[in-house]
Amino acid sequence: MARLRYRIEGRGPKVVLLNGIFQRLESWDPVLPHLEGYTVLRYDMRGQGESEAPEGFYTPEVHAQDLLGLLEELGWEDAALVGLSNGGIVALKAALLAPHRFRGLVLACTTPYLDPALRAKVESWLYALRAGGTPLRLRVALPWVFGAHFLNTHPDLLEEEGLASLMAQSPNEKAQERLLLGFLALQDLRPELPRLALPALVLYGEEDLLFPKPYAQALAEALRAELQALPTGHAASLEDPPAFARAVRQFLEVVHA
Repeated sequence: MARLRYRIEGRGPKVVLLNGIFQRLESWDPVLPHLEGYTVLRYDMRGQGESEAPEGFYTPEVHAQDLLGLLEELGWEDAALVGLSNGGIVALKAALLAPHRFRGLVLACTTPYLDPALRAKVESWLYALRAGGTPLRLRVALPWVFGAHFLNTHPDLLEEEGLASLMAQSPNEKAQERLLLGFLALQDLRPELPRLALPALVLYGEEDLLFPKPYAQALAEALRAELQALPTGHAASLEDPPAFARAVRQFLEVVHA
């Protein structure tokens, strides 16, 4: 298990927030005020934020083992998982490894498999990173990560100052490469998912170009889960925190009823 930076806040039923691939735990700041009444754990996965970035590829299974180790260390035996993008894949892997540890899953803007189209999108980030470092990787990734409405109402993100802010939050370039190569190692999880008996909610962004609706549909079908749309692009929790948190709360209230 890598050394992981984490925070625990609030009181009530336990919830773990799992970041997208290059995010820090601070990416959940806009959502946290809407989750009052829950004990919330958020953390930087290996290679992200201030957590350790050891050698090797950071595959979903490696991240899932880190999560299970952290929960063991904290004595958390009963939590719901809320995962965004790569965090949703990590939530799936953790639930497959230890289903008895979890109350339910919220899986947002994520996928249970890679197809050639999705692989090409993510590989373009890897090639951009190798060719031009973080600045070029960000330029290539931004229109895939944020929806058209969000970008049109936040054009500052495309200016140098906005890009500088995003660069400051990014992992170092070696860690970014390990994170991307780990993501690209994802195996098709769909054959395994029907054996999960956990309640689940699958969310997708109506403007998500990176993981559009068919990936969410495939995930919801494999899990026999509810499928719900959000008025966002891929970065749903940043683009519309109230809508994202509302969907999460409604699910958690049912799970903990």
